Amino acid sequence: MQWDLVSPEFADVSLAADREPPGPARVRGHQAALRLAQRHGSFAEEYVARTDLSAALFHVPDSPEMLTHVAWLRGALGAEHGLVQAERDDVLWKLKWAVEKIEKLPEVPLAAWRAAVDDLAEAFTGDGYHLRPVHAARAWLAVALDEPAERDAELARWLETPRDGRSDCAACEARGQALLALESDPHRALEVLARVVSGGMTCAEEPQVSQSHDAEIRSGLGDLDGAAASFRRSWYDVADDVALADTVARCLRVLVRMGNTDRAYDLLLPRLGWLDELHTAADRMWFAGTAAWVLHHARRLGLAADEIGGRPIVEVQDELARVAEDLAARFDARSGTVVTSRRLLAACSDALVADGPTLPPTHLTSVPTDAGRSAPAPTTGADVVALAEGVRDAQRAVDPALETALRGWLAARERVLPGLEDGDDAAALAAASTLDRVSAHLLRDPEREAERLRLAERLARRAGDEGALRHARGDLAVLAVRAALDAHGPGSPEARAARDEAESLAAGAEADGHAEVAAALWRWYALTTRPADAVARLRHAASLYAGLGLAPRQALCLLDAAPLAYDGGPAGPTALVEEAERLVGAHPVLRGQALDLRARMARAAGDLDRAADLHEQALAAVGSADGPRLAVLLPYCDLLVDLSAWERLEPRAADAVAVSARLRDPVALAVAQRHLGLAWVETGRPAEAAELLEAALPLIHQHVPDLVGPTAWALGNADSALGTWRGARTAFATASAGFEAAGRLEEASHAQYRAGMAAWEADELEAAAAHLDDAVDKARAGGTTDVVFAAARSRAALQASGEDLDAGITALDAVLGDVERFDREHPADDPDAAFDPEVHEPDILRQGAHLLARRGRTDDAVARLARAEALVGGDFERVLRAEAGAVLADADRLEEAEPRLRASLTELHAHGLHRERVEAAGALARALDRAGRPEEARDVWDAFGPGA
Repeated sequence: MQWDLVSPEFADVSLAADREPPGPARVRGHQAALRLAQRHGSFAEEYVARTDLSAALFHVPDSPEMLTHVAWLRGALGAEHGLVQAERDDVLWKLKWAVEKIEKLPEVPLAAWRAAVDDLAEAFTGDGYHLRPVHAARAWLAVALDEPAERDAELARWLETPRDGRSDCAACEARGQALLALESDPHRALEVLARVVSGGMTCAEEPQVSQSHDAEIRSGLGDLDGAAASFRRSWYDVADDVALADTVARCLRVLVRMGNTDRAYDLLLPRLGWLDELHTAADRMWFAGTAAWVLHHARRLGLAADEIGGRPIVEVQDELARVAEDLAARFDARSGTVVTSRRLLAACSDALVADGPTLPPTHLTSVPTDAGRSAPAPTTGADVVALAEGVRDAQRAVDPALETALRGWLAARERVLPGLEDGDDAAALAAASTLDRVSAHLLRDPEREAERLRLAERLARRAGDEGALRHARGDLAVLAVRAALDAHGPGSPEARAARDEAESLAAGAEADGHAEVAAALWRWYALTTRPADAVARLRHAASLYAGLGLAPRQALCLLDAAPLAYDGGPAGPTALVEEAERLVGAHPVLRGQALDLRARMARAAGDLDRAADLHEQALAAVGSADGPRLAVLLPYCDLLVDLSAWERLEPRAADAVAVSARLRDPVALAVAQRHLGLAWVETGRPAEAAELLEAALPLIHQHVPDLVGPTAWALGNADSALGTWRGARTAFATASAGFEAAGRLEEASHAQYRAGMAAWEADELEAAAAHLDDAVDKARAGGTTDVVFAAARSRAALQASGEDLDAGITALDAVLGDVERFDREHPADDPDAAFDPEVHEPDILRQGAHLLARRGRTDDAVARLARAEALVGGDFERVLRAEAGAVLADADRLEEAEPRLRASLTELHAHGLHRERVEAAGALARALDRAGRPEEARDVWDAFGPGA
């Protein structure tokens, strides 16, 4: 071997280079080794240096220098140099690397590419190897030259040629063959990929890379559910690997195709800086082209910020697109075709983008979704008048068709309204005013809502429609109340003045004979601003509707009032619901609302099963109408959480996410995401849960602060299941703050304890200590004995695991007495729940024993375990006995450990303690192996290991 012939001086320089991280530093180290070899005039040293350099340069962006070293190594295959077969094989492998590198470097001429492939064939043939890599290379050369017949012929030869020691791994070969098949037959490509995608063939890059290809192929065929499944399996393995940036880009394209540009945009932004790190022009082309495409769709949907890194997003998008287009043009110039540009355009084709999201959305777009085929599409003033009349009728009848009508107006508004404003058709202007006013709340943004209501006011004034004018002014006044409450608080002079104005406008409309306008204003004022007399206001609105003969609106006001009437007990709400039910009959929306209210009353009374049954009836009653359905779904999901009915929660929460997205209600979406995320945490899908919970938390923090604690707690559980401990720590700390703000100190202390344990797992020891100390303080303040015990115990163990072992053990032993005294001072309601130090003493002794054992204090550890063993019996006693033997074995005190562990293994096996038996068998087998008794170690493992 050539390495055996190098000088010590060279070996030192070469090995030092190997210790550098991959990239320029390692390249510089091996370049120094090459210079030294050339000064020495040593073939062996130059061979080693160029071998190492070609490997190091493979991972450096666009470095044709690698090809120079590979060419030198090709000459080293001459018989006169005496390379052994292992060295020759290594050179052959690097020749194949060179061909792959050339394919991705457009500056290397086509003739040089062809020559490299032909030389690869000659070299493989000369050493007696089959030409599978050569056929693969020639097939991809044919793709670049747009020669489909030659491509298919070379693929056929590749498949027919036997595998040997110079073939690529089976998984990578299957991927390459599938991608060549994809050029003409995507279904065949999926068949070839199937074994890799399923995990039947694996390597360092597989199956995750093939799963991304499978997802992209399926998204192109319209199989979006299949694409989503493959995307998920790929993404979590490649997301943070810049070396697989082409796979990351493929996953982002799949998300856009699936209608999940919100996710693609969020995932792209922290990875945009990868572009300059990528190794080849091909990688940069695909990444830049994909990034530009994602930004284009994010802007189209109103998801993107105006700037990225301080630069206008349009400028960033254009620059990325130019990078991709210029690189594609360079590849095409080399091949004399437009193949690369065509493939890039096909991969980023807008025609493949789904209309709606396949995965649950994480953000709402600011561009309205398609109104749907059933929605009206007004084009003329007469159409607008007819639509407004339909909206009024739907409002009076509480008809869910109102939703569809308003979607139609919002979709058509920008096209139709300018023409109406330029004209003088009073009826059309009044109709537009009505439609703008009724739909304003759908904007979900107070500033935009106010702007829309002011326009409605102007249109009504131009039309001379007094009722419409009063209604618009009244709605603006109610919106001003909400703004004053948010900005100044309910008891502020600003809020009182705003209320006076809103009440004055409603009363004025009533006094001047606009009873229907007044009823609507009183209802909207009571519902959205919650004055102290909200129930009375809603009853008054109901009486106005009764006088107008509008029984559905009358019933709606009574149902609106029911949940606000609980201050006097259940009798008030029950009476309101019963009165409404007499009015509504079989009306689907109102019947559903009444059933939903009865479900809430049953839940408040503690009859959760009855409540669930009523919620199901309510869903059946409201049918597919989005607004009424969402009003039932969200409280039903809350109930299913109380019932821990996770399997039932998942479909209902998914329905709530979809409905919230259609209604474009960001707060409802966040609450629904929280429900679905929680269901996924509890049913073993933590990665998907974390996506939704992270997206939901900011909006929940802003709009539903009481849910911050539960939402962040669920996110912490998801991150813990994924082993992302820093994220878990942050989530649990957020949960603790949320619970504390809501006055829930018990949950706050528990969340702080979980934050401390997550920080410990993340090796953030100072943070862990701070969280655990805070957990003890909060638990003491909240009178929560079990958290005081858990946090104090963990804090002492953390101290013992650091530099102060003895002080930590002392603190650990003191925990029992401290917690017993605390518990006596804060007795539980149930005397049987009192803290009993005798119950916990064996666990404390055991925990301290293992802390001592890890620090080499074997005798002290064994003594503590013996004390613990004396306090217990049954299986616990057997486990402690085995652990003492394992401590001795780990300390290589085999003479003492072996008889203990052999006896324990038989005992554990007889009592079915499988996990403990395997751990004890491992401890004994490792000790036997270290003692030079490998056969006995294997016998122990065979007899008592996991397969026994």
